[in-house]
Amino acid sequence: MLDGSAFGMRGSCFAVSIRGIVAVIWFGTQSFQGGQCLQVMISAIWPSFNHFENRLPASANVTSAELLCFFLFIIVQLPLLYLHVSNLRYLFMAKTVIMPVFGLTLFIWALVAAKGFGPTFRQPTVITDGTPVAVVFFQCVTAAIGPKATLALNMPDFTRYAKYPKQVFWTQAVGLMVLVTMCGVLGATVTSAAEVIYGVSAKQAWNPLFVATLWDNRAAQFFAGLCWSFAVVGTNISANSVSFSNDLSLWFPKYINNRRGAYICALLSIAAVPWNIQHSAKSFSSFLGGYALFLGALAGILVTDFWICRRRRLSLPALYSALKTGPHYFTHGFNYRAFVAFFCAIAPNMPGLAQACNSTLKVPHGATYLYSLSWLVSTLIAGIVYWALHKLDPMVISTDEEILEGVDSDVDLVDVEDTESSKAFDK
Repeated sequence: MLDGSAFGMRGSCFAVSIRGIVAVIWFGTQSFQGGQCLQVMISAIWPSFNHFENRLPASANVTSAELLCFFLFIIVQLPLLYLHVSNLRYLFMAKTVIMPVFGLTLFIWALVAAKGFGPTFRQPTVITDGTPVAVVFFQCVTAAIGPKATLALNMPDFTRYAKYPKQVFWTQAVGLMVLVTMCGVLGATVTSAAEVIYGVSAKQAWNPLFVATLWDNRAAQFFAGLCWSFAVVGTNISANSVSFSNDLSLWFPKYINNRRGAYICALLSIAAVPWNIQHSAKSFSSFLGGYALFLGALAGILVTDFWICRRRRLSLPALYSALKTGPHYFTHGFNYRAFVAFFCAIAPNMPGLAQACNSTLKVPHGATYLYSLSWLVSTLIAGIVYWALHKLDPMVISTDEEILEGVDSDVDLVDVEDTESSKAFDK
């Protein structure tokens, strides 16, 4: 509903559609990663699975074994998709305990096996295509921001259940700042250590599951795959299926609830052909930078609208009203300022995105370098253009509304929504 304050009552469908498409693609990508985890686990139990006959051509970017495990992992998730996310709170709590311990163990193994920090972090930076180091650095920054650009827009899907404002602040601060930073350090450390220990290239070692297959310990391989698959399930449900369900219910509120939306998300994710995205580190980073620029534009508009233009003043009744005289209805339900700002924000990054998708295209180096900061560029441009249009053609802002602040609540919205969702699903 917050999108309606910036894009309009009808224009908000456009904004949530973009997030919904990203959620479907991410669900497929995460499920393919989960399938790889499942493949490692099966191979650890039955090594003969490593010789599973491949009937697919090399151009498919996926083997028969990987495709089989991908569909098996989706099937494994189906029972969990039936449950409301609130019923999986213990799964998420277990994930917050297990994964940091597993990550720390993997980090210690990398340092010990590589004989300390020295050999690991002395690995040189090798750039073969002549791209400046600064551009490569910002490309990595954008790749790191990419997955979190989704979470930045998904937060209201979960923070609205919080009873106290402090619950929202500390969970986001720890989750997005501390744990995400640890994941980045862990990935860089294990990749560099694998080059030292096994002599493999970074193009292979970037995937921790590939590193796990190099271990001469089948039990370690199995539990590594189990831990990673456990993390994938939690992330896929919380960050992808829930957001898509909420977005789809905005389009079809009479027919779609959380459970139906989750199953539709799982079905559509197959069409995302995630094996092409996961084919290599370059293709994966191109995907992250590509969708981050669209989500960055949305974030810039929403932040500017709420914090700068409206100064945290919203007419909550108007957000749920179809009255044409409401402050959030704008022109025929669309706020042209948001759409102009959105397309102005993504336009400078389109040449770089085209080159990232097709390296044979001749694109100016400046456009490619600008694309390395796609999320930041789109966020800033969208915010600035939206603010400028508001100054030139001011929006109607409710001055009689109180400033929105977090308030304590005694009502458990999770239980209320879960009950209503169960009734709707049974109809």
